[in-house]
Order: sequence, then structure tokens, then C-alpha cells
Amino acid sequence: MISTNGQPSPWCIVVADDHGPEWAPVMDMNEIPKPAQYSRFGGSVTLLQRALQRAARIAPTSQIKVTALEEYRHLWESTLWFVRPEHRFVCENRAGSSMTTAAAILSIAELSPSQVVVMLPGRCHVFQESMLADALDHALAALPMVPEGALSLAMIDCGDAIDEDYVLVTRPATGPGLGVLSMVRRPTTWVSRHLAKQGALVASGILIGYAGVFAAHISKQWPGLTSKLNQVVKSATAASAECELSLQLTRGAPPSMLTSLRWSAPAFAQRAVCVDGCGWSGLKSARAVARTRDYLAAVACVPPASSVRSDIFESPPRHSYLASAIDL
Repeated sequence: MISTNGQPSPWCIVVADDHGPEWAPVMDMNEIPKPAQYSRFGGSVTLLQRALQRAARIAPTSQIKVTALEEYRHLWESTLWFVRPEHRFVCENRAGSSMTTAAAILSIAELSPSQVVVMLPGRCHVFQESMLADALDHALAALPMVPEGALSLAMIDCGDAIDEDYVLVTRPATGPGLGVLSMVRRPTTWVSRHLAKQGALVASGILIGYAGVFAAHISKQWPGLTSKLNQVVKSATAASAECELSLQLTRGAPPSMLTSLRWSAPAFAQRAVCVDGCGWSGLKSARAVARTRDYLAAVACVPPASSVRSDIFESPPRHSYLASAIDL
């Protein structure tokens, strides 16, 4: 399918099996507790449905793929009625969630390495959807000029973000966006405040890049498993069936292998697009979920704010710092 600008439409992968340990607090007494992405957070649709709406704005429904956990099938199956069976990548438990995303990427790379892939987390909350939509459009437009062939969306920390990952960024020598030096995973409150003051940005988990770039990273990290994943994907596609991924595929591999596939710098080179004003929350912990719930209960709407920084492609971070000063 060709988009309105004459370029092939991107593919979207909605990552719905990235479950945290928390259960979303209920908004009323009649609601049954469930993982955050299946909660409505006081709205009319669940967080997973919102993520699917974001995906449908970017890509045709025939080019949307979703990862999911088998144990929560009763929560997601009816929502994914429009997603082709072969575009659903299902793992038996959380330990295999990295395989589902990898398999979805490899299935797209098999079509063409030049296909553009957008990975969207299913477990997140956004207060200003239009701001995030603008940022995604800017990032897609910038991708052809990014030498790494991949970039992520990084959020300005408005107030105290709770239990978020941060990316350390710098001005690149050439090309658009900000260079990503490394990631600090869920730092303590005082460290996160220090990072934000020094110009670090909140990592969103939204990645945009070429399928071939993503696939090369998977092959490098999982040289033996990649061929097995490709075989499972091809069988599912031929049968028009869900792509079911078993941990048996990793038999004989080191236990740490599944956690070795990281989509953050420096292991995975990328640029960052800085976003301001969308009101991002990654909902990475129970207290982050609770704060978002409490905020939604306390306010009826959020005042409009600027979306993407006007200097998004040229500006360095607000302050300079040494990444080595933080224990990564």
C-alpha cells in the first residue's frame, strides 16, 4: 500500500505482551482488576485499544501486527478481531515476550528490508494524543535522513516522572535528531531529577526504523534463534494461523539469551526525536499506574501544550553532562 506522500505505508507492531508486575487499580467497584493495558483508566476504551488506534492512524489495518500473552487471551482476543491471525504473535508466558516482537519484525523484513516499522507499546498513557501524533509524523519524515536507520521518541520530563527509563542524548555530528548515548533504567527519584535537569529525556519505547536494521540487530544478538523464528513465522503465514512461539525454541541456549535483545543504545544505535507536551506515562510500576489514575480522577481535562519542540532536529540537549557520571 502507498501512503499519501507516495512512499510505501509503514508497518506497525503494537507490543501488548510487555506486562509489568502491577495490576491496574480499578476505577469503580464493578471493575475487575487487570493488567494496565486492558484497563480503561476512566475512558471509553482500553489502553491497548488506544495503542491500536495510534497504529491505525499510521498504517493500514492490513499492516498492523500485535504481540500478546496466551494467559490473557480472554482480554485481548475480541479487541484484535480485525488483526489477521498470522499478524498475531503469541507467547506462552512473559519470558518469551522478546521473541514475539523479534518474530513480528522478521516477518516484515522477509517482505523487504526497506519496509518502515513503527513499534508502539500497548502499556502507556498519553494525555494529549494530538501531540504524540505530530511527533510520530515528524519522526517518520526524518527517518530517511537518519544514518543509523532507526530512531525513538523521547519525552521531556514534565514534573517528576515515576519509574521511567531515561536516555542520555547529545548533538550528533550530522543528520537530524539527537544522538542517544545510553539508557538509565528506572533510576531512583533523586537520580531521575538530576538527569532531567541535565537534559536527559524519558524513554518512551516507541521505535521507528527500517525492518532490515531491526532484523540485523536480532541476527547479531540471536544468531541461532533467528532461523528458528523465521521458520515458525513462515509456517504461520502459510497456514494463515497465529504465530505461536514456545520457549522450546530456546532449548540449549543460555538462560540470559532472551534478555540480551535490547532496543536501547549503545547496543542498538539510534537517534531520538524530542517530544514535549503529550503527557506521557510508561506505567512501569504500580505507583506510576496509581498516580495516573488519581490524576485522571482529579481533573477533567489537560490544558493544551506545545507538541514537538521547534528545534527538534537541530538542537542539542538543554545541558551537557558526562554519561560516565551515572552508574549504568
